[in-house]
Amino acid sequence: MRCILSALFLIALVPAASASEVRNFFAPQIAGARIDACLTGGACGKPAADAFCKAEGYDRAMIFQRERAEEARTIDSGKLCSGDCTSFKQVKCYTTKSDLQGQQAAL
Repeated sequence: MRCILSALFLIALVPAASASEVRNFFAPQIAGARIDACLTGGACGKPAADAFCKAEGYDRAMIFQRERAEEARTIDSGKLCSGDCTSFKQVKCYTTKSDLQGQQAAL
């Protein structure tokens, strides 16, 4: 019994920084338009997904999916693409809970 109580006590001492927070954003938007899957400088995919997650208070993107859209806005400059654009269908963002709680407390 003592061993079990000791183990539970040690587990309770593990810092909260090891916990994580994950959030899925479906069809993410900025200023009424879908998020462009590319940055203004031409970097597409992961760099644009990471920039979106950072803007939302997360560390990085874990996964992302792209799809065609009529309009898409770049996350870094706000430049609008009209017509045949590639936007994010989904972005899954990740951070540690302690980082997210600190940023939410600052708001």
